[in-house]
Amino acid sequence: MKNQKSTIKTLNKNKKIKEVKIIENKIKQNIKDFKNFKITLNDNIFTSKNKIMGFEGIASVNYWEAVSLLLPDEINFKNRNQKPENDVVNSMLNYGYAILASEIAKNIVTLGLDPYCGLLHADLKRRQSLIFDLIEEFRQQIVDKTVFKLINTNQINETNIDKRNNSLKLESRKLLAGEIMAKIHSDLTFENEKVTYAKIIENQTKKLVKSLLNNTEYSGFYLNW
Repeated sequence: MKNQKSTIKTLNKNKKIKEVKIIENKIKQNIKDFKNFKITLNDNIFTSKNKIMGFEGIASVNYWEAVSLLLPDEINFKNRNQKPENDVVNSMLNYGYAILASEIAKNIVTLGLDPYCGLLHADLKRRQSLIFDLIEEFRQQIVDKTVFKLINTNQINETNIDKRNNSLKLESRKLLAGEIMAKIHSDLTFENEKVTYAKIIENQTKKLVKSLLNNTEYSGFYLNW
């Protein structure tokens, strides 16, 4: 949620769209509500998980509404859809998240964790739930911002959709994959240290292992820009 808020704040820095600022404040309040949410030993674990997912769901609805206001009108992006029909933004997001998921899966398996054993997301058959848990803190910074950059610079647009199967054309997939991998291995300053996103993903996975072994609190990754 923090990364969602900071992403739309950054995208709206020059545009200064009033409606986006209102949505940003909604997500900010959602974060406060989440921080005030307490779980006790007597609470049902499944009910508590559903409540937590509810906070995430509300923030996501607000976030994608803001994105629809920030992207060019001609793109005609309405909302997030995992099964898009001739929708270039959602097709790019789906492809980008798949690349990011494979990077996270690599770290999970390397450190001996079971990718099918989720902590927050439901343990569904044949679904690598733990990847969905860890991917949340990296979606905006690695994939979303890359997609928005390619859209805003018109490097990829609606003409890059293959309407026969509602997917990105090969050259656009190559461009997007290259940009995302470059982002994953790019340098940034985080916690006063120069690191790559790949290293941060590795460190966050190690932090999760340590949290599970020592029964300590896990702190997620986010950037304030």
